[in-house]
Amino acid sequence: MRKTAIVFFALVLSAAMLFAGGSKDSSSEEVVINYYEWDVPNQQFVEDFMKENPGIRVEVHTIPANGDKATKLDIMAMSGSDIDVMPIADGDQFIRFEQGMLAPLDEFIERDGFDMSNFGSYAEWGKGSDGHYYGIPYRATQTMVYYNKDMFDAAGVPYPEDDWTWDEYIDTARKMAAWGKDQRIYGTYTHTYANEWATIAGQVGKWYTEDGLCNIKDPAWVRALETRKMLDDEGTQMSYGQIKAVNAVINSSFLGGKEAMVTAGSWLVRDMKNKEKFPFDFEVGVAYMPRYDESVEGLRSNYSASVLCIPQNSQHKEEAWKFIKYYVERASDAIAASGNLPTYMPAYNEDIVTTFCSGSGLDEAYGEKFFNNDVQLSTNKIMGPDGAKYMQIINDEVPLYFTGEKSLDDALNTIEKRVNEEIVG
Repeated sequence: MRKTAIVFFALVLSAAMLFAGGSKDSSSEEVVINYYEWDVPNQQFVEDFMKENPGIRVEVHTIPANGDKATKLDIMAMSGSDIDVMPIADGDQFIRFEQGMLAPLDEFIERDGFDMSNFGSYAEWGKGSDGHYYGIPYRATQTMVYYNKDMFDAAGVPYPEDDWTWDEYIDTARKMAAWGKDQRIYGTYTHTYANEWATIAGQVGKWYTEDGLCNIKDPAWVRALETRKMLDDEGTQMSYGQIKAVNAVINSSFLGGKEAMVTAGSWLVRDMKNKEKFPFDFEVGVAYMPRYDESVEGLRSNYSASVLCIPQNSQHKEEAWKFIKYYVERASDAIAASGNLPTYMPAYNEDIVTTFCSGSGLDEAYGEKFFNNDVQLSTNKIMGPDGAKYMQIINDEVPLYFTGEKSLDDALNTIEKRVNEEIVG
């Protein structure tokens, strides 16, 4: 295993060096900055930026959107390659903030009077545990329940209500699984992303005790873990082990007609626009996330944000900062059109829902839910002290419970012990 990992990193490092050798400044007067991304929106905003900044040329490099994308970017950022603008997605940034691989942005923010309050609650996703900003949020995702209206109609099961509870979600999933059993259609789907099992429990669960210790035995987390395994074992959803075995993903599974409903981020709207890759032919509905129980009030969604960063090794930090600032302030329409949620609130406009939904087939009444300021947001990510390390320990141990290799008590005890010894100290 170790030899395989070494070979993999060597190959990625070689690729990074090739990238680095392929982008030189074309003249002594023009600065070239390199932006690597797996989900680049319409690049007109890049052209517009270069027109307004004639001394800077932006080279956009598209990388594959697979599970190795973060590792590839990490190696490039640390290997002396020419990467200047680096995106990090949905909570993966926090461990990178702690590794010293990214340049702090506080001086740029203060110098330019860049008001981070314009990002609302998304601002925290750019801040390290030391209080410094290492990233600027540029797009976000909110988790909703997407459901196949055609399947619900055929099954005679009512559509999910926006104020439903977790128990009602489970009941609905079971009804749809029973209807779809002979057709090999599951009732719902929970992916294997880190802490994906905790999206509903995050409304009430606490990761730390009052004295700062590991709180993985919080009843909310216990219930979440037990529920995920229960739905797996009874066949209501594809099991954790099967998802890993067949390399299943939410978009192709749901849009391919294998589930009646799924919990997924707003990025699924992006994929609904790609009819060539996902040629689905059914009507999609969207409901807010279920409430943990009746004690939780209001409309609910899980959320996370992606950030743009500058690697510490970048030779063009000033120019990279100008591009990032332009991107978040001026490219919100392009981000929305790509099926993502812009994070820069002043750029929102009355057409943003239309822009977001256009080409996806999603009714704008559902699209409006992603932009509803009355929704209360929580996150399954750990944003407390050394949260990234805490999440990694959970991700090491929890799969062993889902696949039956450990009991729940053993997994929880190991997580608690490791967190308290390795992080809390």
